[in-house]
Amino acid sequence: MLRIAPFKSDAEHVIPMELEGEVTSQDFANVLSVVEQRLEDHDTLRLYIEIHSLGGMSASALFNELKDAIKRWDRFDKLAVVTDVEGVRTATTVMDKLAPRMECETFRFTAREEARQWVI
Repeated sequence: MLRIAPFKSDAEHVIPMELEGEVTSQDFANVLSVVEQRLEDHDTLRLYIEIHSLGGMSASALFNELKDAIKRWDRFDKLAVVTDVEGVRTATTVMDKLAPRMECETFRFTAREEARQWVI
């Protein structure tokens, strides 16, 4: 499941997501709909994603799917990934190198509030 998650109501420029287990094409479609709506109202957006577990998809495949799906990737300037899954933490480090215009940071779940503050 990939879904839009609750977040601070005054942070409309942040797309908050939560991922647990397997991600379906409908999950991606739902998230992309929100992304497209927010891109109409904001010059740049930021992504906040909590990854609890991955089912049937590697971390790099997930990021590639998101990258391919979001046509205006250059309008994102920060990505905060909250996870304790080591493979995802490594993939985020690689993503930071591949997306020089976007700051990417990983946080453990014990630092969730720090991640929320950082991405704003």
